[in-house]
Amino acid sequence: MAKERELIGNFEVTKEGVVTRREVLLMGAMAAASGSLLATSGAAQADAGAQGGARGTYKAHDFAALADRLNGLSANQIKSHIKLYEGYVAKSNAIHSELKTVDLTPANATYATVRELLIESSYAHNGVVYHEYYFNNLGGKGGEPQGPLRAGLEEQWGSVGKFMDFLKAAGKSARGWVIVGYNTRVGALDAFALDLHNIASPANIVPLVVLDVYEHAYMIDYGIDRGKYLDAFINNLDWSVIDKRLAVATKHPNGPESTG
Repeated sequence: MAKERELIGNFEVTKEGVVTRREVLLMGAMAAASGSLLATSGAAQADAGAQGGARGTYKAHDFAALADRLNGLSANQIKSHIKLYEGYVAKSNAIHSELKTVDLTPANATYATVRELLIESSYAHNGVVYHEYYFNNLGGKGGEPQGPLRAGLEEQWGSVGKFMDFLKAAGKSARGWVIVGYNTRVGALDAFALDLHNIASPANIVPLVVLDVYEHAYMIDYGIDRGKYLDAFINNLDWSVIDKRLAVATKHPNGPESTG
C-alpha cells in the first residue's frame, strides 16, 4: 500500500515524516523563491506532478476543487485565475523548448534571442511557482497559526495580530506578490514584496505564505477594493499547510552547500 504523501515546497513528505530527494531540489532552487512547488491542501499530488510530465517540462497542477471551497472568492474568480496560471505553465514549456534550439552565435548582453528567452524563462517559471504556492495555501478556515509558526511570527512581528496588520499593509503596498518566508540566511521569518514575478525575488527565502495581489487575483469579485480581497485571502488561509512548509524549511537552515 502506497504511503500517503503531500508536497511541501519541492519536498515530498509522508505521514511518517520521511522527506525524499525533493528536499535537495528545492534548496538548490531557492534563488527563484525557493524553487518549486508547494504544500498541497487537498489530495496529495503524484510524484511526477511535482516536477512535470516528461523530464524538463512543467505540468499544471489541478486546483479546480478550490473553486467551490473558498469563502469570499467566487468560483468564477478562481477559475479565471487558474486559467492564467495554466498559461504560465504552457509558456514555460514553450520557452524551454526554444532554448534547446536557439542560435547561440549572436549572444550578447544588449539584445539576443537567447538572452530574451532566458529572461522571460525566469518570469514564466516564477509565474508557475508562486501561483502554486498561492493556491495551495488557500482552502483553510483562516484563524490563527499555532506551534513553531506562531512563535516565529510573534518573534518577528510581536504578535499574530500585528503580523495580520503587516500582511494587509504589505498586500496594499505590493504590485505583484507578498512573500512571507523562512530566511535561511538568518534563521528567522522574513517578508518581501515583488512588483513582478522575477524582479526582487529574494535568494535563500523559502516561501511560507504567498499572496498574489495582481488585479487578476481579485477584480472579478472586488473590482479595485483590494482591502476586501485581502480579508478574504486571510480568512481562507490553510495554516496547517504553511506550518508544514516551515517544518521542512527549518530542517535545512543553511542549505545543502553550507560549509557550517
